[in-house]
Amino acid sequence: MKAKVAPAGPFTVSLADEDSNGAACLVHMLLSQQADGDTTGRFAREAARLRPVKLVLTDTQEACAVVAGPGGLTVTDRVDGRYATAIEAASRHLLDVPQLRLAGRFLITGPLRGPRLWSLLRDIAARRVVIGGLLRHYANTMRFLWLINVRGR
Repeated sequence: MKAKVAPAGPFTVSLADEDSNGAACLVHMLLSQQADGDTTGRFAREAARLRPVKLVLTDTQEACAVVAGPGGLTVTDRVDGRYATAIEAASRHLLDVPQLRLAGRFLITGPLRGPRLWSLLRDIAARRVVIGGLLRHYANTMRFLWLINVRGR
């Protein structure tokens, strides 16, 4: 019989520095909204399994990283080192991804007639959006996309 382990404390999404750049503040806002809206605890479970993710906004030349820790997620603008998933995209892509529909946690499904999906796929094909680690660390990449995605629609 497996026992359920209760979390040690409340799950938080924190910003590492008060004077973080715009990319870190934007990602922090998206993750905080999802964490605050989660009543099932699934967000905390998935976030705890997230390997470090680096995000570079190509239009503003700002970068940030999301790292899971014992009490939650930390968003920082210090991006030295290697990351399992490294995403280079414009700010508009980061704002479009939360609106896409995901099947479970592993597949982007649309809406198929929506302009956001096709715009994102075109930009991936044209290399305007680069997702390093998409194939090698597919589960981690999709976990990050699931964490910032708006659910319950």
